[in-house]
Amino acid sequence: MVPTWDLVLLVFLGASLVYGFLMGREKVIITLLGAYVGLVIANQWGASAFAMLSQENDVINNGWMSGNLSIFVVKVILFAAVLLLIAMKGGLMLHGSMGGGGMMGFVVQAGYSVLNAALIASSILNFLPDETKQQVISGSLIAAPLVNFYSWFLILPLLFMIVASFISKSE
Repeated sequence: MVPTWDLVLLVFLGASLVYGFLMGREKVIITLLGAYVGLVIANQWGASAFAMLSQENDVINNGWMSGNLSIFVVKVILFAAVLLLIAMKGGLMLHGSMGGGGMMGFVVQAGYSVLNAALIASSILNFLPDETKQQVISGSLIAAPLVNFYSWFLILPLLFMIVASFISKSE
């Protein structure tokens, strides 16, 4: 059985939800901020890093990367490296009850986790070349909204943070 893009994206969403609940709200927000920083770095430096790595270089041209290196691969590596570095080493002090407690805290935590997963998945899909991106979209029900509403997935986590801060203040 060959996994479809929908299966891969659903497994990623499930893993992000589990990660979010296991690690807590602070770690999810740090990961979300890491995704934003990784996105900026990958988009700003991806093409330059690819050009630098594509130049005549004996180590790269004789190894595995000679036929497998693309702008997409370089951007994903930059994005993932920055995201992981910030998620693992980033420290941030947040108000412990941000978003409320009880059931509302659970809903806010799930919201952060889902928006985090959507931002990461849609960013990686947007790194793909247009032709490959269209192939993925045509074979997936989930990838199409992630690509088509990418601008919203960039903004929604920030709006969600603002709304969550009002929820915690009202309690």
